[in-house]
Amino acid sequence: MINFRKAGLLIVTLVIPALVFTFLKFFATNHYDLQYYFPITDSAGKIVVNKGDTLFYKVPVIHLKTTSGQVVSEEFGKGQVTVVGYLPEHCLNTCEIVLGQVERVFALRETIPYLNLITLADKWTGIKESYPQELNTKGWKVLTGSEEEVKRIWDSELKLLTEIPGSKTNSLETKLVLIDAEGHIRGYYNASDSEETNRLMAEIKILDYEKKENYK
Repeated sequence: MINFRKAGLLIVTLVIPALVFTFLKFFATNHYDLQYYFPITDSAGKIVVNKGDTLFYKVPVIHLKTTSGQVVSEEFGKGQVTVVGYLPEHCLNTCEIVLGQVERVFALRETIPYLNLITLADKWTGIKESYPQELNTKGWKVLTGSEEEVKRIWDSELKLLTEIPGSKTNSLETKLVLIDAEGHIRGYYNASDSEETNRLMAEIKILDYEKKENYK
């Protein structure tokens, strides 16, 4: 029997972000360059420049546990594009919407295998029937820690407490963060809004396009 839900998800995943990507590529005034966040400053508050290029913040290594209790050190960049999200203890309506949107993002791994999804959880209670079957599998890992550890990572390492230009929400439950293959933060998204998810997916495609262009 044909799985119509999966077929519909695949169509939405491929077609809509592709249209957004095409628009950004050919019609955007910034020639589809994505923003870098948080330029590095020196002790005097002056932006640091190296060989004419502004230096930007890179997400440091985070230390958490897998759902089986193994301590891991997650290093960002290293050629992988990463999307980070959050899973609350009680996943209700908004949370389920967000997981559905992240499932759409995960489908991009069909063509972008170095795309990596990470969900942070401070109270992991195991896989539930309502969760996407891809959650906590290869390419979409769940990392756990204490409430204080997870909050520190979001506030400090992922800069959620910092004022973010153009960000529509600071709600942890709905926030997704895009980190490029060099470890730079390249976007913040409200995953309860399908248009924001379309934008995220289009911008992942742009990072993939840029990476391929750089290797030509």
